[in-house]
Amino acid sequence: MDSYFDSAIEYNRSNPISLARTSSQAQTVQNEKNWEWSYLVRKCRNLELEDSYDLYMRRLRVGYLSLFIFIHVAVTVIHTLLLLTTPEIKYVYVDMVAYMCSGLVIWVVLGVNFRSELVSKHGWVVYATSWLAVCVMVLMDIGLNVYHATSHNDILNPIYDAYTLYAIYMFMPVPYLLQPFVLGSAVTFCYIINYSFVITAKDDNQMHSILNEAIYLSCVNLLGIFFRLMRDIALRTTFLDRRQYVEENLLLRYARDQERSLLLSILPAQIADRLQEDVKNRIERSKQQHQQQSQVDLRRSADSQTLKRWRQPDHGTLFIEPHEDVTVLYADVVNYTHLTTTLDVKKLVEALHDLFVRFDIASEEYNVLRIKFLGDCYYCVAGLANPNADHAKCCVDLGLRMIKDIRDVREKRHLNIDMRIGVHSGDVLSGVIGAAKWQFDIWSKDVDIANRLEATGATGRVHVSQKTLSLLDGEYFFEDGTEKAREDPVLQKHGIRTFLIKSLRAPMHDPRRRMRERQVKKLSEASKANFMHNSTLHQYNQVRNQAKLEMCRELDKMPIGRIQLTKVFRRSTRLTQDEIEEETFRRNISSCCLFFRIRNWEFQYIKEPDVMLKYSIALAWVIYMGLLTIQLLSKDARYHYWYIDGTTIILLTMLLIVSWYKKLWIMYMSDADVSSPNGRLSGFLFRMSDEMQRNVVIRVVMYFLIIFSYCAVAIMQVVGCSSDEDYADLDPTYDERVQCFHPWILTNCMTLVIGMSFLFTRIPFIIKSCFSALIMIGYAVLVVSEFNFIYANSPSTNVNFNAKYSHILLMIITFGIFHLMERQTEFIAKVDYNWKRQLIKKQEDALITNDTIKVLLTNILPTHVADFYLSNQLQNELYYEEYDNVAVMFASIKNFDTDKIGLRVLNEIICDFDDVLNKYSQSLRVEKIKVANWTYMAACGLDVSRSEQVNAPQMKFRNVSLMPNGRRSRYDGARSSNADGVQRVPYGNGSNIALDLDLERGQYEGNVITSGPRISSTHNGSSSNEVVRVMAEFALDLMRTMRRFNTENMQTEYEGSTDYGMLRIGISHGRAMAGVVGISKPHYDIWGNPVNMASRMDSTGVPGQIQVTENTALKLREFNIQCNYRGMTFVKGRGNIPTYIIGIDSEYQFLPHRPAAPTKED
Repeated sequence: MDSYFDSAIEYNRSNPISLARTSSQAQTVQNEKNWEWSYLVRKCRNLELEDSYDLYMRRLRVGYLSLFIFIHVAVTVIHTLLLLTTPEIKYVYVDMVAYMCSGLVIWVVLGVNFRSELVSKHGWVVYATSWLAVCVMVLMDIGLNVYHATSHNDILNPIYDAYTLYAIYMFMPVPYLLQPFVLGSAVTFCYIINYSFVITAKDDNQMHSILNEAIYLSCVNLLGIFFRLMRDIALRTTFLDRRQYVEENLLLRYARDQERSLLLSILPAQIADRLQEDVKNRIERSKQQHQQQSQVDLRRSADSQTLKRWRQPDHGTLFIEPHEDVTVLYADVVNYTHLTTTLDVKKLVEALHDLFVRFDIASEEYNVLRIKFLGDCYYCVAGLANPNADHAKCCVDLGLRMIKDIRDVREKRHLNIDMRIGVHSGDVLSGVIGAAKWQFDIWSKDVDIANRLEATGATGRVHVSQKTLSLLDGEYFFEDGTEKAREDPVLQKHGIRTFLIKSLRAPMHDPRRRMRERQVKKLSEASKANFMHNSTLHQYNQVRNQAKLEMCRELDKMPIGRIQLTKVFRRSTRLTQDEIEEETFRRNISSCCLFFRIRNWEFQYIKEPDVMLKYSIALAWVIYMGLLTIQLLSKDARYHYWYIDGTTIILLTMLLIVSWYKKLWIMYMSDADVSSPNGRLSGFLFRMSDEMQRNVVIRVVMYFLIIFSYCAVAIMQVVGCSSDEDYADLDPTYDERVQCFHPWILTNCMTLVIGMSFLFTRIPFIIKSCFSALIMIGYAVLVVSEFNFIYANSPSTNVNFNAKYSHILLMIITFGIFHLMERQTEFIAKVDYNWKRQLIKKQEDALITNDTIKVLLTNILPTHVADFYLSNQLQNELYYEEYDNVAVMFASIKNFDTDKIGLRVLNEIICDFDDVLNKYSQSLRVEKIKVANWTYMAACGLDVSRSEQVNAPQMKFRNVSLMPNGRRSRYDGARSSNADGVQRVPYGNGSNIALDLDLERGQYEGNVITSGPRISSTHNGSSSNEVVRVMAEFALDLMRTMRRFNTENMQTEYEGSTDYGMLRIGISHGRAMAGVVGISKPHYDIWGNPVNMASRMDSTGVPGQIQVTENTALKLREFNIQCNYRGMTFVKGRGNIPTYIIGIDSEYQFLPHRPAAPTKED
């Protein structure tokens, strides 16, 4: 089964308006296949498009049929009017009546095909009407010849033989190729019989004349077959291009829905819109910058100004928004610390996942936005994403529901856990900060108050402030708050009085509450439609079915031609949207020369490669051989110019070989290992064949060369013949002059030249039209002036009708037919080109959207975890990884007040920390876990190759793209790049886009997975303990960064504090588990003893120092890092334990370990 992702690239043919033209020979091989008629038919069938294509061809054939009726009426009227110029008009009455009656019959017969319902029900109508119309034309033309030959002994030349064949192959609504070929062969046979028994019955050289006529009609059949094949290939290509456009549009729509679903599951719409637009703009700028660098090879040293400009701060990009009148809920799992020391990590994470999934479902039901998890803490806000008058009630209801849910989990899993919940209403600031691993968060004193309400609350109760209680409209029973709340300094500072919610007074009393409950089912069903819950197979079927429906609607947009006579008689005053788009496109093309009015489009269109060139040259070679054979049969041997014929044959044969060489080599010599010839001669021919297709100048030169050869071989029939002036005194008879050349043979040859000049593919329309017009005019001059007597006395097409007019009329009819058909073909080609441009724009938009999704998702989850979400492999299942040794760090900034300093300062600090994080992107990379207020959490050792167990489908890895931070980075030393400075980012359809990391280093930062070897899952104890050393070095780098920031930005101390702006860091290591919890909002977190101990090492630590546990200190000493015993420190849940301070000097360098370290007793 073909993936719908594969179809977006499998049919991507080479064209010069692409972002970059690939040079790989594999693409060349694919392009050759893409233009094969059999491949296109198979492709349409595989995509289930054959029925839609047949409907489109039915419309197209009706359009061509209407054009033919117009042409036939015009030809009939003109021919009839010309007959009125004959000296004795009585002899042409029969012809005029025959022309008029046959034209009327043909019009009536073919008009049946315009009744679409009748044709749809009875398919045989198409064949019957076509055969009947052709029979009328042939009987009329041959019947007049037989009538005049038998009644008046007038030998006339048929004028509608080639015209009838052109009508069969170009205009008749007979589908496919076999039926037109059978019909054309039958017509050819009829005219050869007529030529044998009527026209040349009394000729001395009858066999040569019959052979000439047979060769001529065979060449006309070849032109018709070639036209029908090329038209079918072009139309199938256009049809598939349109289908691909529809598919890309659907995929882009799905990608945008996916992106939107992801964003809105993490962020409110206001922040999401700004962040999404900023990410896309930065990705576009990065790609444009990379393209400019690839086009002009500038050295990095010479482009310092560009780099400097890209690293300037973007002060407008701070994704923070104020919100008034919201309610914040903090919920904490009681007895969580004890569980971490008694429960297996896996059971702990499973219990948290079960619990938090219930909370997520409940938060959606009550229209409350979950912010994040903080270990065992779950906090959310109501009234932020959308204004909600019941925001306080929603949070209280959610709190009561949480207490019920946790008690259900307690009974189900036999755990001693409960909830403590705090709720407060007020104002907040919300948004995202930092340059990597974005997390939506809220800040304000009201958030801190809600946090304190939770901390001072009662187990199993909802603890609310007086402000929140005032918004509940008396719907709940309540009692006074706890004693701890009355004694809490933060609550006392802000004058907060607290209350404990007991239960609802009247659950069904508020109609708005009943409305919220009715929405529960809708929200639950909507959550199932989340992008993470749609399998790839489901999306594939959905896109494929939708594409089929869209293609049925697109049939009306498919091009019919520049001239659409069917619309002339049913033009409405009110245009549909599709008709408006079509009219807009038509106005973009000039009426006369069919040029794009946008000059650059025309140049790019002309320069498109011609994969069908080899077929044009093959047809040209065959037609030339036919012309040469006619010349040899019709001209006396003494007038032959063999050296000219031989030179031309050799030249055309060489062009034929070179043009077909690549195709033949690919068919018979190419294999999976060798995609291009290795030999010098073979490689030269291969490259020449490819260059002939790509270079428009070479194609035009070959076109002129071939048409000049045609003209030469045709005109050589009159070379050596004397003009009328040479016979002025001799007055020879017509038979004496015709021994030199036969006028009708030469006229037939010139019609072939005109037909071939139009059928040559991918030559600019204006060149073909002008050159063919010059040939026609030149030949008309030859007929009228140079050999007037010979042409005037040659067999005419009607009795007493000047034969010169017959020759010129045949040339005009041929030119008119091919010119009109070429206009239709050129218009369709330009419509296809316009769709290709639209397709490329869609693909570019899809790539940017896909990159944006990866940027967003990989800034929320670690790279390997994000890959599962991008491939839709997580089906609401617990994803977790078990690690034997992970180092965890908590770093808190002391004495910074958000209300006084502002979030911009916090954003700059976190961004500088993220710059440092980017330096630790090797095999033992440091992973940012979260930022909680002024605390930065990170871990080292979360490498899936080191994991003992991964509960997830098969693993894949993808590189992480770049992250925006929107501010000035002051930490230059933290930046690093790959050797070439370019990161290859795979996107949805498997291709690569090069993004220059250095250009956006100050704008996008993130954890970049290098292509170096990954650490094996089997490693010794020393390499396992490396995570502790790396974590300590990272913490030391953060301290250096913080000192540099303080030096450059903070001039005075904060309220006389000596530790203002200093980092307090705690580190621990040990066995841990990492995973994703939550149902609709993916949240990656880690759990285990090292997480709890690192948090306690931070909270009990010393500003400006790094505090570690005893076990961690012992491991650091193995790396010659000094760890000084601090003493026994009380840790919640563990009691008094020994802690250590890492030794660092004034320059923030590690002090070496002293062998004789003091003991605990000392």
